[in-house]
Amino acid sequence: MRTTCDRNLIRCDLQPAGYAELVINRPAARNALCRSLTDAMAAQLESLAADAAVRVVLLRAEGEHFAAGADLKEMLGMDEEQARAIDFAGCCAHLGFFPKPVVALVQGFALGGGCELVEMCDIVLAAENAVFGHPEIRVGTMPGAGGTQRLPRLLGMAKALDLLLTGRRMDVREAERSGLVSRVVPTDLLLEEGRKLVADIASLPGEVLTLIKYNARSSANLTLNEGLRKERDAFHYTLSLPDREEGMRAFLEKRPPRFNSLSILKDR
Repeated sequence: MRTTCDRNLIRCDLQPAGYAELVINRPAARNALCRSLTDAMAAQLESLAADAAVRVVLLRAEGEHFAAGADLKEMLGMDEEQARAIDFAGCCAHLGFFPKPVVALVQGFALGGGCELVEMCDIVLAAENAVFGHPEIRVGTMPGAGGTQRLPRLLGMAKALDLLLTGRRMDVREAERSGLVSRVVPTDLLLEEGRKLVADIASLPGEVLTLIKYNARSSANLTLNEGLRKERDAFHYTLSLPDREEGMRAFLEKRPPRFNSLSILKDR
């Protein structure tokens, strides 16, 4: 069950505006998540996390669909022992631990592992034709990269189990009402709107972006009082940053700020 990391299945385009486009590139297979693809994605994410010039990542896919789930042809020949040996998840679990903001652009199917990728992202822009769901039960298995853990946190237990236990699909309007999707945009404007959004985020202080994401994401594992203390500590820390002084001076002087800090997450 060895696999080689095929970077042709994931394209990474670095933009001078301070963001990277990470593009799933297997459209002929509806961007099914084979191991080579998820290995390549993990390698790219590791590189982007270490690149201080990248403040935010835009995750998108070529073709009509975002990702139709794990590659069942590949999974069919895998048994329990092999899956445990390689810690197989059917998705790129690394995305869930990526420290910088990730914006997903979703069109067409985001099913199974594709839906799990969406659940790991921070902001989700979805086209009017986007469809979400966890059909794993229909093929005799279950999510392996966070579907039973993140989905209830995002949608609530009743809605999450309605999807997980039936395998039914959810259209984009239901996904937006339920909290999985941040914004719905016209299908033909999805890429344009996504690029505008990430360029705007990338113009903001990189270190503060990572601090906000870290504190918001870690809140699920803390009591409210613990979370408030960690937030206050991080807020106080931002007062030591040159970008904080630049931002406030620029506001008072009625001019655009010139932020310089990069996206490196410090251990707070």
